[in-house]
Amino acid sequence: MLSLPHSHFSTDDLPERDGLASWREDISVIFDHETAPIADPYPFRAVFDLYHFGHSVFASLDASPGRYVRSARKASQDGMDSVLLQLFLQGGVQFGVGQRTTYAEAGDIVVFDLAQPVDNINRRFRHITTMWPRPAIEAVVPDIERWHGLCLPRGNPSVTLLRQHMTASFDLAKQFTPQEGLRVEEATLALVGAAMAGKDSRDEAVSSPVAEVRIYQIKQHIRQNLGAADQSPEQIARHFGISRRHLYQLLEPVGGIARYQRQLRLQRCLSDLQSPEQAHLQISEIAYRWGFSSAVTFNRNFRAAFGITPTDVRNRPPAGTPAQPPLAEARRREAHLQAEHQQWFMALGI
Repeated sequence: MLSLPHSHFSTDDLPERDGLASWREDISVIFDHETAPIADPYPFRAVFDLYHFGHSVFASLDASPGRYVRSARKASQDGMDSVLLQLFLQGGVQFGVGQRTTYAEAGDIVVFDLAQPVDNINRRFRHITTMWPRPAIEAVVPDIERWHGLCLPRGNPSVTLLRQHMTASFDLAKQFTPQEGLRVEEATLALVGAAMAGKDSRDEAVSSPVAEVRIYQIKQHIRQNLGAADQSPEQIARHFGISRRHLYQLLEPVGGIARYQRQLRLQRCLSDLQSPEQAHLQISEIAYRWGFSSAVTFNRNFRAAFGITPTDVRNRPPAGTPAQPPLAEARRREAHLQAEHQQWFMALGI
């Protein structure tokens, strides 16, 4: 019987001197890890179990205290455009977003929007995380970016049900077939939508249902027509029968329509430049394909977003090309597992 793809990473399998460095390399696909300003008498430890359900990943992480930083530069450079929900089973986190700090304890579910920066300080903890591509979450929570750095309201019975579902889904993952995994995903999205309906955990008003649906429709339209010539704000507003001013107001939470379009286009260009399947295309062809009308403008924006030129990206050696002498057997095995689930993350997030 086929089972869900599974990946396991553990510093227990490595020499103590290699554990922390290996974990930092592993989690660097999403976060930069630093030592937390928290006293801990035990050696560093991280055990990371992941299951790929088809469109999402469910993972359990049991780890020592640590600081997990996702800077604005990293968020713009790596193109990860996905959403994490983290259910804390043990320990807790100080979740820093701009000037706001959220504190989560065991039983809380924290929302991460990977398109936005964050600075977390975790005590020794264990949590279950589910990671989703943004369009899947936006289908049930159109205003998901407003939830970044917030906890789902603990008193809501739908949140209680989501907690139980996340725990059971991970615990039973090794028994699911791929077809059952897809059905579990459908249930998960329905519960996420129910848990995040109404008002958020700070009791702030959210957009009306009509506005939320319209925002989702506009963002989907932009995504599906990134390379089209008729994607000016005026034309998009005309397509939806609204004023340009109203369009700007609706897209203000994601930084405005121009920034939203530019980020998506740059992410698609970065993906194509890194893809062996697109190696036959000239850099300018990729830029024009995704809506840039000027090579000069594309190069300037690309370097500003990613800190590297398109040519440098194209000339980089393929991911996984050996740069050091062969690894010891245990380290080589961990490197293989890192590459495996890092590829899952990137596939979900781009």
